[in-house]
Amino acid sequence: MKLIEIQKELMELAKSLGISVRKEKGNFRSGFCLVNDKEVIVLNKTSTIESLVSVLAICLAKYSDKLYIKPVLREFIEKEIENKSQISSEKIRIEINQDS
Repeated sequence: MKLIEIQKELMELAKSLGISVRKEKGNFRSGFCLVNDKEVIVLNKTSTIESLVSVLAICLAKYSDKLYIKPVLREFIEKEIENKSQISSEKIRIEINQDS
């Protein structure tokens, strides 16, 4: 499945959960937030498609056990979570090494 198709499917998944997805331009990091007690995923228009689908996948991961998700999307979400945790682990190791 191409990234643009994954993005479309993830956006539809968010919509089915009642989560608004907004694409805005500016100097900010994409992510999940609450606006007037409503869940919103805000995406930076200037981000790459890879970054956008990664953010969508990570934001929607917490809902993955609450509804049916196509196997290809579920696999993509799980892979993005794994990638994020590997990056976090590497960052921690770098910070520890710099403190030594």
